[in-house]
Amino acid sequence: MDSVLIVEDHDRLREQLARFYEDEGYRVSTAACGEDGIERLGKEKFAIVVSDVKMPGIDGFQLARHVREKYPDTDIILITAFGNIKQAVEAMKLGASDYITKPFQPEAIRLVSEKLIEKRRLIEEVRDLRQRVQDEHKFENILSKSPKMLKVFDLIRSLAETDSGVMITGETGTGKELVACAIHNLSRRKNRQFVAINCGAFPDTLLESELFGYEKGAFTGAVQSRAGKIEIADGGTLFLDEIEAMAAPMQVKLLRVLQEREVERLGGNRKVKVDMRVIAATNVDLSLCLARGTLREDFYYRINVIPVQLPPLRERLEDLPLLIEHILGRHPFAQERNIRQVSPKVLDQMLAYHWPGNIRELENILERAIVKCSGQVLNEVDLPPPPQRVVDLHYANGNGRSELSLKQWLLNSEKDYLRGLLIKYKGGISSTAKEAKVDNKTLYRKMRRHGLHKESFKDME
Repeated sequence: MDSVLIVEDHDRLREQLARFYEDEGYRVSTAACGEDGIERLGKEKFAIVVSDVKMPGIDGFQLARHVREKYPDTDIILITAFGNIKQAVEAMKLGASDYITKPFQPEAIRLVSEKLIEKRRLIEEVRDLRQRVQDEHKFENILSKSPKMLKVFDLIRSLAETDSGVMITGETGTGKELVACAIHNLSRRKNRQFVAINCGAFPDTLLESELFGYEKGAFTGAVQSRAGKIEIADGGTLFLDEIEAMAAPMQVKLLRVLQEREVERLGGNRKVKVDMRVIAATNVDLSLCLARGTLREDFYYRINVIPVQLPPLRERLEDLPLLIEHILGRHPFAQERNIRQVSPKVLDQMLAYHWPGNIRELENILERAIVKCSGQVLNEVDLPPPPQRVVDLHYANGNGRSELSLKQWLLNSEKDYLRGLLIKYKGGISSTAKEAKVDNKTLYRKMRRHGLHKESFKDME
């Protein structure tokens, strides 16, 4: 049963309205002034608020503004003097759903109320339908209908049944930690801890104490003993993000823990048994790290039992509308202002964009657009311009002379040259190296210097 709140300072009219709505099958509450109405709104949820405009204290306009700001799903009908069109227009500007003029017939109230209730039901049906559609494409906390991601979902399901080490690879912002969480949440370890640590966020010495823990007095500042991430993850899952940043000595120590299933805190001599699953993640080509010697082979093969490759957003653009709706639906400012969609023009622009920062970049771009938006539809987004050739950016300064040193210009030109070949061969290392007349190892070294990753060029036209 839908609830109606009647706010009216005239006793007789308030009673008449209450009796009418009760006869129509509504659950009715009443308030004799705006202040009482606001108090009732804070205690109970109403479908409709019916309020007179002219009241002592808080009037109908102020009440309408309060309802729109605090209870956007509640409709408000304002009662205004006959023929006062200016008041009626002002009422709609302040967020009133409709208005009726005095004197009024019961039929007028019935029509207005039924229209609002029907609109409310249609909105709820659309909301439920959207939720069902979203749920169909939701796997744990990951949204996708892309065939590439559906294969990843199948792999996650099969991985959840094992304790094998997993290596998740993918560009920045593709959701590697979400995938690790999904594997954990579907596994037999789901009731124990999921412990995540970013290896690139700590210096080597600090990373060791974070992972292994320490005893009191182990070093300056160790005023009390502390368990490390490995101990905390006992029975659960340890997620190591940016694994390529882990120094070789730390790789040796962690490898020993994985082999012996026991850990010893810094400054201690007691070994603690641990049972954990390790999931690692990286956004770089680990074969390059192996070639450079920054990643030990024995450690690599220990943690890279089953690889999971996440596609970048540009390879799953069919997910873009789904992701946009999800991000807008959970953003508090977008919810407050009822921003639910982007315009067709903006969607076309976003579909044509390359998304180097993937879903994280999508979230940031939408947040900027939400803040600037004045309506309920995003009509503009600030997308970075397409990348220009290095020579265009740095060579000419208006008089044909370079402002760069020769060495820097050569490096920029080399990066531009390699990027063109990688685009041409869609990230193919052997073909790129052959045309550049260098061996694969040299190509990997130069790609590393310039921050080029072969995964970024797959499926590019």
